[in-house]
Amino acid sequence: MKHPRWPRHVPTVVLIILALIAPAALAGALPPDAEFGTVAYGYVKQLSAMPRFFANVDDSQAAADAVEEWLEDLGYKPTLQPFVFNVPASQTRWWLTEDIRAQKYASKNVVALKPAAGQKWGADVPLVIVGAHYDAVPAGQGADDNASGMGVLLETAARLVEEDLPYDLAFVAFGAEEAGLVGSDYFVKQMTRREINRTIVMINFDSLIAGDFRYIHAGSNGATWARDSMLGIIDELGLDIIVQPGLNKKYPSGFSPNGFSDYTAFNKARIPIVAFESTNWSAGDLDGYQQTVDPPYEFWHTANDTLATIETYHPARPRDHLQAYSRLVYEFLANLEP
Repeated sequence: MKHPRWPRHVPTVVLIILALIAPAALAGALPPDAEFGTVAYGYVKQLSAMPRFFANVDDSQAAADAVEEWLEDLGYKPTLQPFVFNVPASQTRWWLTEDIRAQKYASKNVVALKPAAGQKWGADVPLVIVGAHYDAVPAGQGADDNASGMGVLLETAARLVEEDLPYDLAFVAFGAEEAGLVGSDYFVKQMTRREINRTIVMINFDSLIAGDFRYIHAGSNGATWARDSMLGIIDELGLDIIVQPGLNKKYPSGFSPNGFSDYTAFNKARIPIVAFESTNWSAGDLDGYQQTVDPPYEFWHTANDTLATIETYHPARPRDHLQAYSRLVYEFLANLEP
C-alpha cells in the first residue's frame, strides 16, 4: 500500500510469529448470525501469523496455499494464476535491495469465481471483481497491510457463497503487490477485451485496521457509480466511512491516485474502481501516508504492523473497522441489481 514515496525511516526487520490460533478463529466457518467483521478478524489473525514476503518463495507459496484452502473451505473452487517477474525498475522501496532486484521470482494470484445464478461463468452478464493482496513486507506481520484486506475479502466470500446473484463475481487474492503491484497488473493483462468491457466495478481492500479514519475512494478516472452507490448505503446505515477531504491540492477530495494499491491496473484499463483504506488524510503531509495523529503515526511497512501492536495503541479499532467495511460491501453486493 502507498508505494510511490520512500518511507521516512527504515524499520528493523522483525518477524514475530503467533504460536497458536484459537479454534474460534479457524477459517471456513460463518456462524449463524455472525456479527460483521468477526470472521474477517479471524482471518487477520491467521494470515498475519504467516511470513509472506514475495522474495521468500516458500513463505509466499505457503500463504497462497492457505488462501486457496480457505476459499475451498468456504465452498469455492479456486484456481491459481502463476506468474514470474523481476522487481520493476521504477520501484524504490526500502525492502527492495540490490540482491532482490537481481533475481527473478515466482508468485501467483488465487482466483475464486462465482457465476451468476442460473448461468455458466462468462455468460452475457456483468462482472464484479473483489481484490486484495496477501503478501507483506519483511517487517512486522502485515496485519494491517494486508491481512486486513484479505480478511474482509474472505468474509465477503463467506457471506455471498450461497447467495443468488445476477452477475458474475470474482474474488482475487493478488501476489507480489509489495514488489510493485505485480500480481494485479498481471491479472489485468490476462483479461480479454470482453472481460474488461463487462466488468462494472473492481473493489479493492488494502490496509484497513490501523488508521484514524475509514476511507472510500474512487480512482483517478473520476467518480464511479459504485462508489457513489456505496456512499448512499453508508448514509443509510450510519457507517463511519468517509471520502478523503482533498486538503492536498495534488489529491482531489474523494479520489485515490494510481500507484497506491492493486486497483491501479484496473483503473488504467478504464474499469470503475472502489478502493478502501484506513489512514488519516488530514495528518502529516496530507497525502494519506501518516495513518494516525498519535505515535507511532504509521503501522504499515514497519515493525509495528502486528495485530497485537495495533490493538495496544487502539484496542477497539481493528474490530470496528472490519465490521464497518464488511457490512458495507456485503450490503452493496448482496443487493446489487446491475
